[in-house]
Amino acid sequence: MKIPLTISLLASSRIGSLERCLDSLKPLLVKVPAELIVVYTGTDERVREIAARYTDQIIPFTWCDDFSAARNAGLKHAKGEWFMYIDDDEWFEDVTEICNFFLSGEYRKYGFAYYIQRNYTDWGGIQCSDYPAFRMARRVPDLHFEYPIHEELFPRGGRHKVFQSYVHHYGYIKDTNKKDIGKSARNVPLLLKDIEEHPDHLKNYLQLVQEYSTGGNWELAEKYCRKGRELCKGMGDNAYQRWFQVYLSEALCAKKVGLQAEQEILSILEKEKPCELVRIILYNLLVAMCEERKAFKEILEYGIEFEKLMVYMDENPQKWEEQSYGYVSEDRAKDPGRLYPARLNCVKAALELRDYEKVEYFLELLPWEEEYRIWQHYPILDHWKEAYAPHLLELFAGLSFDSAYLLFQRMLYEEQKETEETQALFLFRRCLKEIEQPYLQRQLIEKALWEQRDFSPLLDRMDLDSWKGCISEIVKDTPYADNPKLEEAQEKLFEGYPLQGLWLKKLLLEKDLSRGFLMKKELLETLREYAECIDSFYEIQYHEEMFSERSHHLLPVDCRQALVILNALDKLEQNQPVEAVRLFRIVLKMYPQMTGVIREVLRLLVYEVKNPVQATGEEFLNLAVQMKAALKGMIDQGQYGEALSVISQLLPLLPEDMELLKLQQRLLGKMAEKGV
Repeated sequence: MKIPLTISLLASSRIGSLERCLDSLKPLLVKVPAELIVVYTGTDERVREIAARYTDQIIPFTWCDDFSAARNAGLKHAKGEWFMYIDDDEWFEDVTEICNFFLSGEYRKYGFAYYIQRNYTDWGGIQCSDYPAFRMARRVPDLHFEYPIHEELFPRGGRHKVFQSYVHHYGYIKDTNKKDIGKSARNVPLLLKDIEEHPDHLKNYLQLVQEYSTGGNWELAEKYCRKGRELCKGMGDNAYQRWFQVYLSEALCAKKVGLQAEQEILSILEKEKPCELVRIILYNLLVAMCEERKAFKEILEYGIEFEKLMVYMDENPQKWEEQSYGYVSEDRAKDPGRLYPARLNCVKAALELRDYEKVEYFLELLPWEEEYRIWQHYPILDHWKEAYAPHLLELFAGLSFDSAYLLFQRMLYEEQKETEETQALFLFRRCLKEIEQPYLQRQLIEKALWEQRDFSPLLDRMDLDSWKGCISEIVKDTPYADNPKLEEAQEKLFEGYPLQGLWLKKLLLEKDLSRGFLMKKELLETLREYAECIDSFYEIQYHEEMFSERSHHLLPVDCRQALVILNALDKLEQNQPVEAVRLFRIVLKMYPQMTGVIREVLRLLVYEVKNPVQATGEEFLNLAVQMKAALKGMIDQGQYGEALSVISQLLPLLPEDMELLKLQQRLLGKMAEKGV
């Protein structure tokens, strides 16, 4: 029986991803008559043990800095009609398509195939780019691997198949905690060595440029780009030439050499007449570079050319496939991180030039129905409304896309019109029910607070963390003089939304304490109210056990500091100022946001500790009133010495008596006038 498929896996010492890789291959091994070969280049016996659970064909290979040699070792033992290879740091999402390719007999019509390598740039699995990797071929007598690094199978004969199946690959993420910051440290020396031995191998230059670009070494990336371009001369428009055109342009752009870079990119466009895909990428770069020097006319010119080419390619989709090679691809041209900022730059340029027809044209090209792609740009759009209003608001309101941002703008536009409020009110209620994005939710809440509108539909579906984030920003940005307006809203919130009301109260009290410059009595009273507010906020949410002494460390820091404040204030009421000072010093370390407030409390308490007030009963206070009256008479009659003697004895007993302090100042003034 013929074996349709050999799968060859190169395994080093990556235990973490190895078993995931092998597990993802199981459906192929189960459904398709296939063999698995593991070429073992590592030294960790655990790798061998894991591999042995999936296959008996484990081929030891002594690593010699040559990937092709290792791959050829697996190819040498292959018996399948087709050969597929994979690394131990990759794993398939789904192999159904590949299974069907072999089970249906479709594989007999093709000579080689690509599947997608999805390369991630962050460990969160969000940022990634797809690369069509040539990893499968019909096994013919002269099939072999070439190049010691970024190895490739040769020859490629017959028709090719492109699978949408993809492998996850995290191998290009840099580990900044290690001296070896990734594969570049290993790859660059191998590539340089191979260039010395084979100076005419174009792919080595391509890979070396990619390694230097990944590491941000743009000088060397440019150097080897130019060397690669020299080797491409006379070849006409080919994949390598297109690739070097793009990478040279990106290197020049990254080096920020200004007009020199623009001129060279324009020269490539005019003299070399690259294919549509390359032109798209270069026009995108030109838009970004012109934005830096505020060349608005050129931005629009390049932006329009870019969009014309995008339309042409989408109308002729086979062109994307024909002109793509590795990084130079449709994915690169449509990368949201480059595409939408370029279109936003074109909107700004059109606004600057007051070309509102083009403003509308580029606005319509933004991904309004995939709004998550432009959330980060909302503040820019709002800034433009202020800078170029009112026309921009009207344009936003006229766009017909199903978008939360545009819905909000339509509401604002309707409110500005001198017509009945029915439509504006209807849109406001829609916003309360539909808008999910925090930036817009904040604006809705702020609007409702200042205009005293009901916004309960939003509160009914808004989680507490989102509320805390929105209202915290609103309170922070509200002038202190306007706090009473927020206090009024806070009272209303307590009726149906106590947690939201408590959090708002907490923020307002925090502001009172830090910006109100309260005197001692009011300061301590407000501080207690603040701490009790926080305590109540968490008591509603947490089980009683959380407030036991042994569980205090599990509470949020603001809750812990509130409990310590309450304890310190209790110590003050129990006439234990030294203990209160100790506790407030703990608060100072726990919650930096309240540093100024707690320092003021400490200042007052430390003064009291150092200058204790002697106990004075009611009889003494009545006597003091009589003595102050007598002092006024002494001063009026010029009995300055006697008056000074009385004040010197009385003031230490009544250091907080402001009337007595004023009498002392009056006396000293009189004595100075008389020269006594």
